[in-house]
Amino acid sequence: MIDVLIVGGTWAPHGHPVTDAFAHALDPGRFTTRMVPYPADYGRQTTFADSRAAGAAALVDAVHGTDNRVILAGYSQGAIIAGDLAAEIGQGRRPEMEVLACALIADPLRPAGRFLDPDPGGYGIAGERHIDRIPTYWSAAPGDPITALPPGNPLRSIADLSQYFTLTGPEAVLRWGQSLVDVAIQRQMQDWWSPENFQSWGGAIAFARGYLIDGRHTDDYVRFGHAARLGEAINSAVTVSV
Repeated sequence: MIDVLIVGGTWAPHGHPVTDAFAHALDPGRFTTRMVPYPADYGRQTTFADSRAAGAAALVDAVHGTDNRVILAGYSQGAIIAGDLAAEIGQGRRPEMEVLACALIADPLRPAGRFLDPDPGGYGIAGERHIDRIPTYWSAAPGDPITALPPGNPLRSIADLSQYFTLTGPEAVLRWGQSLVDVAIQRQMQDWWSPENFQSWGGAIAFARGYLIDGRHTDDYVRFGHAARLGEAINSAVTVSV
């Protein structure tokens, strides 16, 4: 069998209708699926950056802990974690690891032009991360600002400025403030405010509504079949004998 290690999205480390739809579309005769537990937080108790780090460590342990061949998969925050590990493996930074493929849903670091139909446009809210030498498949719903945001959309600042956001205590708030200073000094902000991007500015409200109200980041992946199609793509692409 092939283990599909799935890293869930924010506040859903043990599963979500989106990851369920993906998992149910996989061929049970060839694939076993397993959620990889981690904090999956975004500032309630743990910062996004610390949650990602814990998720990365948990995923590495999960890969090392199986004797089966592996596919990495993730949704939203989990897609960052799974995609980052796949990128490291593709770069040769983890020579002890081998994975067959990577499946990412609503990846905040999806590169432009990488998607299963339909073309959602844009790219990830946190920027673009390319994955080499590992067959990788991206599911991106049109209108989802987390993975299909136009280059000049002001919502990009949320990703740039909230990595260490939390209000759990004075030290945590101080750490977040220092991270904002570091981002500014190191010029890590995405330059959405560039005049060449002004045509995208007006879409911020529509994309925010899509995330907060219209289910572009959640329900659409189930009701329009995006997550299931990603599972079907893995069924077709991963043809090694078991």
